[in-house]
Amino acid sequence: MKGASPVRRGEQWISQKEIALLPYYASCERVFNPRLIGKPVVVLSNNDGCVIARSEEAKLLGIEMGAPAFKNEETFRRHGVQVLSSNYALYGDMSARVMATLRPLAPSMEVYSIDEAFLGLEPWQGESFCRELRAKVRQWTGIPVSVGIASTKTLAKLANRIAKKTPALQGVFDLTAAPDPDAVLARVACGDI
Repeated sequence: MKGASPVRRGEQWISQKEIALLPYYASCERVFNPRLIGKPVVVLSNNDGCVIARSEEAKLLGIEMGAPAFKNEETFRRHGVQVLSSNYALYGDMSARVMATLRPLAPSMEVYSIDEAFLGLEPWQGESFCRELRAKVRQWTGIPVSVGIASTKTLAKLANRIAKKTPALQGVFDLTAAPDPDAVLARVACGDI
């Protein structure tokens, strides 16, 4: 990691910023049903068979990803978990809105999945710019996002994971600005990369 620098493309220096939409399916549902905010929410697969998405509140209850819904019915009842059928048209539309919000803000963008994108930004577009970007996406779409900043896509994904898992960072982590990036990486399990 020592000496890592932004990726050079032509005459333009670009740092990788990974944007992840936080518990995405649950967040989409909350945009159109604000009563779900702060409550445990799970989204089920086609035919309502298995849990395919969980809000942070549902994760804290120990509801496993991919678990058959029928095995969690007691937990759902006991904790007032909001159980929703998947709505892929909504999730696709909301993803398109988020990506349309991001696209004009960066010289380059790669949509990685329905809930992730990599942005190539200028060196001056660091942490404060990413905080503004995060606020703009939330304001324009209602979807919360986290941002990881690093010199490669893999490291940006790792920085994003740290941004999500560390509340004090408020959703943005710049690995390139860390005093000792090697120490940060040493605390990450290989399986998390």
